[in-house]
Amino acid sequence: MKKRVLIFLGLACLILSTVPAINLVSGNVIHHDKKHWWLRSVLYNVDFFLVHSNRLLYAAGISPVPHQVVIGKDGWLYIGDGYGDAISVARRGATPADIAASEEVGAAVRAWEEWFARKQVSLYKLILFPNKETIYPEFLPDWVQPASASAADTLLAHLPRGSYVDTRPALRSARSVFSEPLYYRTDTHWNKLGAWLAFAAFSRELARSEPGLRLLSDRDIRVLSVAERAGGDLANLLRIRKILRDSEVGIEITGEKQVEIEQYSFATGQRVAYDSNPQNRAQKTPLLLKTKNALNQKRVLWLHDSFGVAMAPFMAATFSDILWLHYDDASPAQLARLVETYAPEYVFISVVERRALDKWFRKGPP
Repeated sequence: MKKRVLIFLGLACLILSTVPAINLVSGNVIHHDKKHWWLRSVLYNVDFFLVHSNRLLYAAGISPVPHQVVIGKDGWLYIGDGYGDAISVARRGATPADIAASEEVGAAVRAWEEWFARKQVSLYKLILFPNKETIYPEFLPDWVQPASASAADTLLAHLPRGSYVDTRPALRSARSVFSEPLYYRTDTHWNKLGAWLAFAAFSRELARSEPGLRLLSDRDIRVLSVAERAGGDLANLLRIRKILRDSEVGIEITGEKQVEIEQYSFATGQRVAYDSNPQNRAQKTPLLLKTKNALNQKRVLWLHDSFGVAMAPFMAATFSDILWLHYDDASPAQLARLVETYAPEYVFISVVERRALDKWFRKGPP
């Protein structure tokens, strides 16, 4: 009996030590704080196993995290229902609840238009960015058949005319013009080319609203060669980012239109960065972008989500002063305070299609 107990304990210790041993020998612990390599969460991290198991599942067309990632055709990945029921909304189209939400958004937009006008904001625009599946529906799995009329279509039908700039048609049309992809296959987001085309569509609307503005044109933009890059955020959710490959489409602003952007903390006034491309993060605290050689000396307040990050260089090349903030971190009261403090001439709010009916957009001014 004693011998069996010892054998059992020995096997138990061997099994329990296998994962820590693999992590220690393979050096996996160096990816964590070295001072805490001994923590259970580090020693028993099983990412090394998930990489291989998820790779096999991916090859079979099976997502190990279907609520986060849906595996499409030809290596295309799509965001799952864990993010605003993205796939379900695409399949079902608009519902009575979407219609009611659209009416609330419309009422909020009208209220903000009046409020901004009283604060001497001369231009207020909302910009709608397309979901990946809106532009590339053919790579969705067969069981996902997008509805002919989307929830975003219902939203636009209930908004004041001209309040939203819909960039979806421009990107749909651009697909037949450019051989390069406009979105990453393994990421939620568009690439720099997609961001530029959306900004160009926005610029055309600006030209109608503000005829005196100087704007970037296609002559100011050069599409560079396509380079290989690691997988994006969806590949990372599958734990196979280093295995999957994607394409990076290079874009640059040419000639005298090239910009160097000074980035300041709006709260402290301290300069935090100086470069030509402030797209290393989706800004969640107020950041002031200042561009000395911008096309227009204008003060802009721009609330955005992660889709606005790749567009930042084009916006900064166009406007000299941009207060940049993620809308999730700007309540109506905070937005009002920023307008009072910063006194912008223009207010822009950009939103990806799947979030356009969120509660944030249904709230009016305080």
